[in-house]
Amino acid sequence: MKIKPSKANSSILWVFLVVGVIIVLVSIALAIYFGVDSKNYVVLDAVVTDIDSYRDSDGDSHSHFIVSYEYNGETYENIRTNFWTTGVGIGDTIEVQVNKSNPTVLASTTIKIILPCALFGFGLIFALMAFFPLRKHILENRGAELAKRNGTAIICRITRVLPDTSYRVNGRIVNNLIECEPIDSVYTATYTSAPYNKKYPVAVGSKITVYQDPNNPERSYVDLNSITPPDSSELPELNPQTDIPVITDSST
Repeated sequence: MKIKPSKANSSILWVFLVVGVIIVLVSIALAIYFGVDSKNYVVLDAVVTDIDSYRDSDGDSHSHFIVSYEYNGETYENIRTNFWTTGVGIGDTIEVQVNKSNPTVLASTTIKIILPCALFGFGLIFALMAFFPLRKHILENRGAELAKRNGTAIICRITRVLPDTSYRVNGRIVNNLIECEPIDSVYTATYTSAPYNKKYPVAVGSKITVYQDPNNPERSYVDLNSITPPDSSELPELNPQTDIPVITDSST
């Protein structure tokens, strides 16, 4: 029986990493754009003369400042901004960016700083949440490949088939894990396989080959394609007191 290890979990991590990196790049591009665009603006103090509040067709509330300020010896009054900040009232002074070529066009210094920073932080967190598990997964796979290529083959007995709770689809567990132990008592480790789709039936008591790296005992590869179902003499028995499968080896 051939069983392919599931790559769904790592695929999702790659998606999270790529999305996070894209958000970081967008934030950097936005910061550069705002920096270049700021050369077309001059920073001035403006007095809030009114606050325009209204609801749109969806019932959402919006507010904007109405301000007055002086630029190049001229006074501009009742100029509507495209932003609003909590804690600011009528008569307060706020900082605005005035377009040099069209002084009635305003921009917010705060938004130009906060927006790229917020996007950068969000994207970085998003990317790092995926990077560290993905790095661990890649290193484990690399170690498993080295063990498969150079390791010692150890015949093991499958002792448990467990649900892989680290990955779900619509709340459902879709993958299983195999735990197995060497038949030869010389080896004492317990090995765990890579996740695989639970549609593949695996019987407890089956034999499976594990490759152990002789130079690094922590590196091993559980060969999912080497499973040999048990014959009738190797099927696990049930302990009537605990109902825990007990593996009996016909070779002993």
